Amino acid sequence: MIFIEEKTIDLAIDAISDSDERYDAALESIESQQSELMAYIFGEDEATFSEEEKDFLLYLLLIIWEAVRLKVDPIAPVTSDMLSDAEEASWEKMEANVGKKFRERLDEFFEETKQEDLLAFIEDALLDDEDSPVSKEGREPMFVMLKAVIDCLDKIN
Repeated sequence: MIFIEEKTIDLAIDAISDSDERYDAALESIESQQSELMAYIFGEDEATFSEEEKDFLLYLLLIIWEAVRLKVDPIAPVTSDMLSDAEEASWEKMEANVGKKFRERLDEFFEETKQEDLLAFIEDALLDDEDSPVSKEGREPMFVMLKAVIDCLDKIN
């Protein structure tokens, strides 16, 4: 996939955040083109994320989707097997760095990705912040899920 740069991500953030119509259009687009990806994101155990975290997860997913859509059209469908494999690989890396702070645990992911700006966007969105809707317990699973999405989109597009 073409490198998705920070300015493209900023355009996607502006589009999704500033317009309910654009948010709804992005949601409709991803639902119609990526049914397995949507099932993956929302097929997670109900107890994993709070409702607020699920809303934030969808928001971050739509920004990623919109940023990719600005550079790649059409976007090839992601399969559940691809997502499962990518998630498993990310969990292995995450678990290999137990005992470190969240940000330090992500260093290895940056060394191995072609999509550094998308990954940095996720990292920044999930860092401890009093305004963040993501709990400390929800941070890692959300990072791993979104990283799996980026990896799959990058691999097939």
